[in-house]
Amino acid sequence: DPASNRIGPVIMVLPFHHPSEPLLGAENHRKLEDSDYFVDSDGNAYQPYSLSWRYLGLFIDCDSEENRRRRLDDGDNACQRKVLWAAYRDAEYSGGSIGEYSFYDRKTDSWDSSSCRPKWNIFRRRCQRLDCHEAGTEFELVGVFKETDGLYDWTEQLFKHHGYCLWDGDKENESGESGDSGSKDDEEEENSDYNFMQNMQGSWIYGCTQIDYSDDDGNALYVDTKPQSGGDMTYGVYADADCSTESSLTWSDVISQNSNSGDYVTADSIDRWNDLLSDYKVCQPCRAYNRVATNEGGSQQSNDSGLEDEEDGEDGEGAREQWGFNCYDDAGYQNCNQCYKFETQTDMEQASTDDLELATQQGTILAVTVDGITYGSGYYHGSGHIRHVVLRTMTALLWAGALAGLAYYYCAKVRKRRRVGNGDMKKKLTDDATAPGDQEDGAGYGLCDDKRPWTNTDRPQKNYADSSSAARDKEELLAQIEERDAKLAQQEQLIQQLQLKLDSYKSIPVVEGFSPTLGQGTSERQLLPPLQSRASQISPTLDQGASERQSSRSQRNGEYQYPDEGTSDRKVTEDENRKTRKGEAHEPAMKEHLTGS
Repeated sequence: DPASNRIGPVIMVLPFHHPSEPLLGAENHRKLEDSDYFVDSDGNAYQPYSLSWRYLGLFIDCDSEENRRRRLDDGDNACQRKVLWAAYRDAEYSGGSIGEYSFYDRKTDSWDSSSCRPKWNIFRRRCQRLDCHEAGTEFELVGVFKETDGLYDWTEQLFKHHGYCLWDGDKENESGESGDSGSKDDEEEENSDYNFMQNMQGSWIYGCTQIDYSDDDGNALYVDTKPQSGGDMTYGVYADADCSTESSLTWSDVISQNSNSGDYVTADSIDRWNDLLSDYKVCQPCRAYNRVATNEGGSQQSNDSGLEDEEDGEDGEGAREQWGFNCYDDAGYQNCNQCYKFETQTDMEQASTDDLELATQQGTILAVTVDGITYGSGYYHGSGHIRHVVLRTMTALLWAGALAGLAYYYCAKVRKRRRVGNGDMKKKLTDDATAPGDQEDGAGYGLCDDKRPWTNTDRPQKNYADSSSAARDKEELLAQIEERDAKLAQQEQLIQQLQLKLDSYKSIPVVEGFSPTLGQGTSERQLLPPLQSRASQISPTLDQGASERQSSRSQRNGEYQYPDEGTSDRKVTEDENRKTRKGEAHEPAMKEHLTGS
């Protein structure tokens, strides 16, 4: 108002729409009735120690049918503050209860594995990080749920069960009963995290409430929970009774200008409240636990029978934890199942995709991925997460470098052995028999193959008849042998023709000094030397052809062998002697034949 120089309320209308589509949270999760959320698709209940959960934040819902009905029935304001949280399952859970997990400690920004059991047997213990709050978690999403009645029931159930042991795990006495041990004085006990949260929970303003303070125009102001980014919350100051139109004033303005500010929650208290609630922005087991092992533990063999997950009646109480990490909470329960308490003791419902879209639009919840779609923004991380990622990346790179170095060393050593030159025909037939993987198309090459053939110096020679390369070599050799056989057959035909001509001389009369074939003046003595010379040429050729045909038959039968040089020389000498003897034996017969003719 420029005339009065006063600032009026700033009106902010939040866009809302009615959630309609139910969200199951996992594709294989069937639609279930109340009290049946934590079961598989066949209706079998998950083991409580395999379940974990995390707090996502709050959002404002003004336009849903349930809020309109609530306003008509109960006179409540139409805009409800609703809590969102997500449940997860460890599919690899093996019955180790609390001893199977390490937990993220916000105060030290590190992972605490002191609860991992067996403590001194690293080969038996699993020690899985309970990291469902991280983007790369391997835990499976069971579902995203909402508390429609706001904060009161949800915080009341959380604080007296799970929160009691998480924030004050040293308050249990040695008998395992709930209650204070008397180890702290009253002042320390009053300022303990648990008692602070319990006192804040009891004095928190729930629902749209008018306060004893007005704006500069004298208009009444209202206060209700105001969701903030990252799952935090504070008090918001509103100008209407539905707490849907936010004023320009903040909660700090109200406290500083109100004489009765001592009756209100301070900004520092709200900061501490948000800080302690951040313990649940980190993944927590559904089963309440103690961070320090007590003197009483269940049977360490109970994981075989499932006793550590046994429910006591229908109140969510569990059996003794096998390693002694028992939580005896402020309500007198032993190892209470917190997810079960949310399910049965609060107005819990499945969240819808519209709920998540609305919360994402308001920018107040942490990121959660449902069926491949990410809603909200930001995962809860501490500096310990960054160190873990860097360490894990460096470790992976070191392992990769070591493996690459070993592979390079191996390849260099193998290739050095394979550098063998090609030899003559004999060496080719024995050395060019390649390994089965050394094919032309590259199939079957190993890590260090460089497409050079293996040799018989690399490893004992195998039967190359089974290799395609050896088969090609053999075919070439057989082709050469067949070509040689054809030439030998031609020579045999020529020899037979000459033999027939020689035999034809028997029927021709020989006259002294005259021959009808050879001409006048030719005698048998003049004819004999040329015939003897021709016979000496024919006989070795016949012997050689027979020997080569025998060799060809042996090679066709796969019996080809390379004769050594000494044996070859001896064989040639014997053949020459035999040919000479045959020539001498044929000479008298030839003379007699020519004389008789």
